[in-house]
Amino acid sequence: MENSNKLSSRKKFWFLYFLMLVLELAVAGIIFAKFGFDFYQGGDSPGYMLLAKNLVERGAFSLSDASPYISSNIRTPGYPLFLALIYLIFHSFIPAMFFGALISAFAAPLIYVIAKEVFEEKIAFVAAILTAIEPMGLFLGVSIVTEGIFTPVLLLAVYFFIGYLKYDNPKNLWISGFLFGLATLIRPIMFYFWPLAIPFIIYKVYKEKNSWSRAVKKSFIFAFAFFIILSPWLIRNKISVGSWQIAGLQGYVFFIDHYGAVLRYLGEAGPLSDVQARAFAIAGPDKIFTPEGSDILFKSAVSGIKEHKFVYANVYARSLISFFVANGYKSFFIDILGIPAKASFVPFELFLRFDYKSIFKTMAGMDFTGIMIYFGSKIFWIAASGSFFISFIYLLIKKNFKTIRVEIIFIAAVIIYFALITGPTAVGGGRTKAPINGLIFIFTTFGFYKILDFFRKKTI
Repeated sequence: MENSNKLSSRKKFWFLYFLMLVLELAVAGIIFAKFGFDFYQGGDSPGYMLLAKNLVERGAFSLSDASPYISSNIRTPGYPLFLALIYLIFHSFIPAMFFGALISAFAAPLIYVIAKEVFEEKIAFVAAILTAIEPMGLFLGVSIVTEGIFTPVLLLAVYFFIGYLKYDNPKNLWISGFLFGLATLIRPIMFYFWPLAIPFIIYKVYKEKNSWSRAVKKSFIFAFAFFIILSPWLIRNKISVGSWQIAGLQGYVFFIDHYGAVLRYLGEAGPLSDVQARAFAIAGPDKIFTPEGSDILFKSAVSGIKEHKFVYANVYARSLISFFVANGYKSFFIDILGIPAKASFVPFELFLRFDYKSIFKTMAGMDFTGIMIYFGSKIFWIAASGSFFISFIYLLIKKNFKTIRVEIIFIAAVIIYFALITGPTAVGGGRTKAPINGLIFIFTTFGFYKILDFFRKKTI
């Protein structure tokens, strides 16, 4: 019977993988047929491709498009190295869409195996199905951006860490630390996560072994595995650009997203381009993406936030709501799939102010289909995220879930970390939230089945 269950789980794993892969390739086909590869000539994609091309052709990690090719640490190297390998083999970035999908499609089955460690089979499978068909995940999986390969690496790290918490296998601790480090090299957003994992290790060890020395040793193992993979990049940055910064874009991002949100809330800046222009003016166009420019912008942002600390706290709290509701589905269904609909752009600062009167004014030009897409996506994520919070609290207070409580808290910690570290964002949280959508779906599905059980009992 046990072998039969293992076989069934293996079949479901690969079914979920190929379901997501086929859907991703279908999205890629639509994009390529409608727009060609020119679709990826905006946003972050050209920068990643330029870094990869310079690595292959010039042997330099540089954003310069002409000599001298000045070393840069603006991005972490994980994704550019992935693109560089593809460019080296195919002399084109087009295959990156296909290879990205091959890796990204593991997100759905990984949600399945993560959820199976803490919940029953049906919850794990439904959560994984939702992950496999989630529009933003499908789009990012075939886009020239980091999320496609970052998401499965992050989920694999979560899976092994949960394996450590559940089975106390030291190998899982090593592997999870290594994978969290690898995830950080792909997207530096994970750089500040490792201290949050340490209390879980200490709790696990001290609870079972009652030994502080052992807890410290295990914590050191995790931190060592995390930093050993980061150390070559950090050392390279110190030698090449004179900074230990994990990514030179940090100051720019903090200024644009955090301080920029304050400026826009106060009405001292208009659209995102206004804030970007201010950043260029402060740091200087020649230093904007250098470690020196990053430090200048970070200090300027901190100074401005201190001046408006209560506004920042207000903006930060409201942006957390935006994070859990943002989704990017309007662009996916209307701009990419080409569904005939009219949907207006709603400025980010209107959400920060909860200025519903102005929000509804911007929606005056929407047609019925546009309204259904826009509000349908919001309602879906309000329900999904609301279920996450309610389910999490329920799991914490119910005694019969005590055996999986530490694992549940860890999964929730990963979700909340993304919301907190992102903070106020000038471009919305659809893309930023995408890597943890599957983890949210685990709690959403649990809540859904609990509601079903409640109504079944009422009708009996």
